Amino acid sequence: MGTSDVSPSTSKPTAAWFRAAYPRLHRIACVTAPADVEPDDLVQEALVRLLRRAPGTVEQPEAYAAATIVNLASNERRSFLRRRRAIARVAVDAEPVADVYPSDLTDLDVLSPRARAVLYLHDVEGRSFDQVATLVGMNAVNSRKVAERARAAIHANLEGERL
Repeated sequence: MGTSDVSPSTSKPTAAWFRAAYPRLHRIACVTAPADVEPDDLVQEALVRLLRRAPGTVEQPEAYAAATIVNLASNERRSFLRRRRAIARVAVDAEPVADVYPSDLTDLDVLSPRARAVLYLHDVEGRSFDQVATLVGMNAVNSRKVAERARAAIHANLEGERL
């Protein structure tokens, strides 16, 4: 991101910055969002939170927005799990409904939104772990370890399906 992407008088992202950053932020939201959450909602909320910040307090707006998207996705996932546990406590004995059309994406559901973001940014977009760490809000060593554990979890999940 260049200096022309942020207005010098306000230190806030400009319209040009939004147009350039939106596709990248939307892809991160698509990867990290739970199935019942619209990725655009996560992007919009992240941008609202970015704009609410005092001018000059965010040095890297795109990294701030990406980390916010990952955190919002984590919050949504936790809320979903809480609702599901609450419903299970009060539900009458009913047989669980299995997915009729399983998807390869369900293999990624075993991962946290942060782990999905790390894998996507590194393995798909080809970013370095230093760049991933900045975008997700952790250090490079942690992002490397998160990717390693995420790959192991996916591998173990796929191996369990084969048995």
